[in-house]
Amino acid sequence: MATSETQAYPITPTPYPAKTTTTTLLLPPHSIPTTITLTSFSDKLLLTVSQHGRLVHWLHIPLSLDSPTSTIPPADNFDSSGDPDQSHTLLPHPHLTATTILGGTGVPDLAILGQTLGTQIASLIVSRNERESRLLVMGLGLDPKMAGRDEYAELVGAVMGLL
Repeated sequence: MATSETQAYPITPTPYPAKTTTTTLLLPPHSIPTTITLTSFSDKLLLTVSQHGRLVHWLHIPLSLDSPTSTIPPADNFDSSGDPDQSHTLLPHPHLTATTILGGTGVPDLAILGQTLGTQIASLIVSRNERESRLLVMGLGLDPKMAGRDEYAELVGAVMGLL
């Protein structure tokens, strides 16, 4: 039987165990308000890119080399002349594959953009840390105006700034 007297437990406030970084900006050329958030968990990275407050396409990209395609060598980061100053560091690694886990089929151009963006961001993460093996989970809520080349470059640049 419970007594009316309860033992008090000390409560120690601690910060949330996952490091979170957020930035909000207007992406040109359409000045679309965009919020990008990166949360680093011990087993995964959660990256969200939201425009107009929505998240409609979720995908994941394993960063580990233990995938079935890990025998494929990484992309050559040099141009045909072999000059490292002309490196193509934005080429995605061929062993990284983005898989849609929820949504993303309503607007075909945005689905392709999401898959490409996921592979590109995963490649940037692996290029910065070859030992990174966590799962990258991405939530995207992109405006249909973001399907162009210039918009894609601005979006990749904004995410790179957060990494």
